[in-house]
Formats: sequence, structure tokens, C-alpha cells
Amino acid sequence: MTTISDIAKQANVSRTLVSRVLNNKPGVSPENRKKILEIIEENHYVPNGLAKSLVLQKTNTIGVVMDDLCNDFFFQLIRGLQDAAEAQDYNILFCSGRRDMAAKLKYVDYLTSGCTDGIIAYGSSFDDEALFRHVAEKSATSVLIESNLSDCRADKILLDNFHGAYTATEHLIKQGRKNIIHVTCDMNYDVGLERLNGFVSAMHDYRMPLGPDSILYADHFETTAYQQMKKRLAQGDRPDACFAGADKPAFGVWRAVWEAGLSVPGDLALIGFDDDIPDSKDILFPALSTMRQPLYEMGQAGVALLIDRINRPEGEPVTRTFEAELILRETCK
Repeated sequence: MTTISDIAKQANVSRTLVSRVLNNKPGVSPENRKKILEIIEENHYVPNGLAKSLVLQKTNTIGVVMDDLCNDFFFQLIRGLQDAAEAQDYNILFCSGRRDMAAKLKYVDYLTSGCTDGIIAYGSSFDDEALFRHVAEKSATSVLIESNLSDCRADKILLDNFHGAYTATEHLIKQGRKNIIHVTCDMNYDVGLERLNGFVSAMHDYRMPLGPDSILYADHFETTAYQQMKKRLAQGDRPDACFAGADKPAFGVWRAVWEAGLSVPGDLALIGFDDDIPDSKDILFPALSTMRQPLYEMGQAGVALLIDRINRPEGEPVTRTFEAELILRETCK
């Protein structure tokens, strides 16, 4: 295997001069640079990445820790992270914890052992607080996506879930709907509480009727919301609008309404959140009105924040907050 010393010997120059050429540094004459590059090409020489990182104290690699790389919902976020990293000539390592906290903490330990320049962690479950604190403690160059822990000194990328929920509820109110309910997503996630609060705030601001029956507690899947809504309709209580805290429970609501022989949006206007796809594959769902998360842009921004922190480690943590966009489709006009 050809080494940098072999290249230097063939070119009759020092190892330092070859290193300058490899790292595109000044201080090399055009003649020597041309000669060294030709010898490198002839020998098919590939620099030792580990050795180079030890010298430069930089790996040009970013680590990402998240729950599920195979979830369709995260594809746009992953694409944004990867595109932004590659545009800056950074490699990117993705680690999938599969909702196993021990695995995620292990990945953080690995990624901070010298193989990356910084870490991006994604999650909004209350259980992820341990992950975020571990990331902030282990790495001074880190970005947290969807975590707003005030005691974590790290750069953050956030979505304004409160305002998104407020906007969806406000739209239903301005459509003239009178009996509006909220079907929550999983309340073990920060986003669940933020979206619930946005709904409640809009209902209060517009002096709409709001009581215990205005909220049905569900999770991030269709089945629970479907069962809750089916039970509600069987009791003779027919809301005329629903804001769901995520799209999957929204699809569950639609299914219950459809099975009851009611129409959407005629009898019930429906808005979800996330711009996600249904779990069920045996039903042809309508195009769901939703609050779309700019996941691609959030991924890009996360990488930009991290690279900026790598290059300029001093300074106060930075937080960038994104807004969800109301997308009107077939279930609400």
C-alpha cells in the first residue's frame, strides 16, 4: 500500500510538501504541485482518513441519533440532513435507536469518541430528555431537534407546535364550525401538550364552547382515535369539526365518521398535523388537510447550525424556530 512517504520519495520532496498538496494548502510551487498530483494519481493513493483526522483534529463527519430511520415520516428530515452535509463536504453517520434509550446513549458515546466533529439528536418524547442531556454533556458541538430543554446548553431546531395548532383551530372557527373537538396525539411527547395548548388557546380567544368533552385523548396511531371517535358518535354526540394533534389519529377519526355514514367535510371538517401517511393500507382515504412540518428545511438548518458551531465553538447557543404551514385539501376547505 502506497504511503505519503512513498509519494514524497518519488517526487523528491518532503512529506510536509505532499501533505500541503493533499490538504490543498498554499506554499507549494505550481511545478511541485503538478508533479505530486501526477504521482498520487499514478499510484492510486488514497489518504488515510484516520491519520488525517488525528493531524487536523477534524473528521469532517457528523453523527445523527434518532429513533427510527425506516419511518416514512422522517424521510424528508433525513434527506435535508444528508443534502446539507454533503453540500459542505461532510460525511454523515445515522444511528437508529429504535426507541431503546440504552442504545441511543451508547451511540452518543460512540459518536463522541473521536469519530465525528459533532452530533445532531432528534426526538420530542419526555423520555428523550435523558438523551438530550447526555448529548449536551458529551459534546460541545451538538444540535437538538424538537427539544426545548432550557437547561441543555446546545443549539436547537424547533417547530412552533403551539402556533400551528392555533392556526388549524382558528381556521375551523372561521369556517363557521360551532362544535369543535381536539383529538390529541401521544401526550408523552412535548408536541402533544404544545398542540393541545394551541387548540385550547384558540378556543378561548374566540370564546368557543370548551369542556371536558371537547378533548379526546389518543396517541400517534389510527386505532385509538378511531375507537374514541366511534364511541363518541355512538353516544349521539356529533361534533362538526375536529383538529387532530397528528395525521395518523386524524385518519382514525375519518374512518369512524365514514363508517357512521357521515361526510367529510360536510358533516365534519377535519385537520391533522404533520403531513403524514395513514397506517391502514386497505382503505382509500381522502387527501387530508393538515399542518405541514418543514422537515427538509429543519434538517438543513440543523446541519448548518452544527457546522457553524464546529467552526466557531464559542458563543451563546442558537435556537431557530420554524412554522408549520396550513395545507387545505379534501377534508377541510
